[in-house]
Amino acid sequence: MRSLLVLVVDDDPAHALATAEIAARAGYRTRVASSGAEGIQGLAPGDVDIVVTDLVMRDYSGLDLLAAAQKLGPARPTVVVVTGYGSRDAGEVVLRAGAVAHLMKPLGVEMFRAVLERAGRLARGRALPSPAEGGAGEEPGFAGMVGSAPCMERLFDLVRRVGDTEATVLIEGESGTGKELVARALHRLSKRAGGPFVAVNCAALSPGLLESELYGHERGAFTGAHATRIGRFEAAHTGTLFLDEVGEMPLPLQAKLLRALEEREVVRVGGNDTIPVDVRVLAATNRPLASLATEGVFRQDLFYRLNVVRLQVPPLRERGGDVPLLAEALLGELARLHGTRAPRIDPAVLQRLAAMPWRGNVRELRNCLETMLLTGDGEALRESDLPADADETAPGTRSPRLSMQPLAELERELISNTLLDLGGNRAKAAKILGISTRTLYRRIRDLGLS
Repeated sequence: MRSLLVLVVDDDPAHALATAEIAARAGYRTRVASSGAEGIQGLAPGDVDIVVTDLVMRDYSGLDLLAAAQKLGPARPTVVVVTGYGSRDAGEVVLRAGAVAHLMKPLGVEMFRAVLERAGRLARGRALPSPAEGGAGEEPGFAGMVGSAPCMERLFDLVRRVGDTEATVLIEGESGTGKELVARALHRLSKRAGGPFVAVNCAALSPGLLESELYGHERGAFTGAHATRIGRFEAAHTGTLFLDEVGEMPLPLQAKLLRALEEREVVRVGGNDTIPVDVRVLAATNRPLASLATEGVFRQDLFYRLNVVRLQVPPLRERGGDVPLLAEALLGELARLHGTRAPRIDPAVLQRLAAMPWRGNVRELRNCLETMLLTGDGEALRESDLPADADETAPGTRSPRLSMQPLAELERELISNTLLDLGGNRAKAAKILGISTRTLYRRIRDLGLS
């Protein structure tokens, strides 16, 4: 990995050279600009990674440098502002304008190095290859997320800002939108990137198994506990714990999770000793936790503890223009997975794909492309390769009978028919429906199914 380039902009030559020397000794390449104008001229996307600029100069100010850097888009450098005439108000202004830090002269060496390290992590996040730049085997887009729609650019920017912090983040979005990709990007941009990333699906396990999975258990804690086992909190020590579908967690376990988050320690099932854990928690849900908290289904105190920063991942139907980009990236990934060459996609196919609502979001698009890849001739994906039921999800092509049925009635019919087909086996029905057994029991009750 190439060393990052730091551009030092300061009309005080002695201070500029001293700043550049500290950065060089920390392993960065450096360049010095002796005026604001020279600094602005030296900015170039993909060239300069970090800008360290004085706030007050004779021509252009540090805020002017900051504004010029912001105009460079996703590949812009991160900016650190330093000043000898600073105040708390000045610091708030430059941070609101997008600087990653505001430092006072003379610079403390250790503090400055720490700030450079943080700015460097943010710069590396911005330097991830775009879909057009990614080569074979490289991860497309921003940390595996592909998109150029304004809503995705806003999401990427927020991920960059929040990634290098210790903040707990709540990621909301429909199923299949890529919430775990967002969590992994936050992990990669944090100082915990060298530690483990541990994911737990809270909807996939029964309450008893989920408790043991999160906190571990001691030998003999329950039938079948033949040995002591550490939980996911301990496994994620010094790293990141991702709680997927946290809205499905039972209320009794929510209380225990709240305590673990606040006390930063856990107790294994069947144990008495408290075990300290150093973990950053990221949580995701496809149901709005605020509404669940209002309804009493989710603890309000836990909601506020998780909702320090909230990121909303947009559904695919709100960024239809990204479908061609996504299709190309996903097809390349699928071709590598199946050991084949990625075929080209006919423009007519891309038009059809972009017109579909994709209720299953990116996951549904991926499944559709995988079917086409495996059943096509290998040269190109053509309209004839589209799955037979593809148009059933396109706007205006759904069955009038189905479109007129209330959603609850459709859900009741689906659950009822599934249970009838399985002879009433609720565990198998939940698995086929892709929901937890607890959720199935609740829906049976709410829908009035016997």
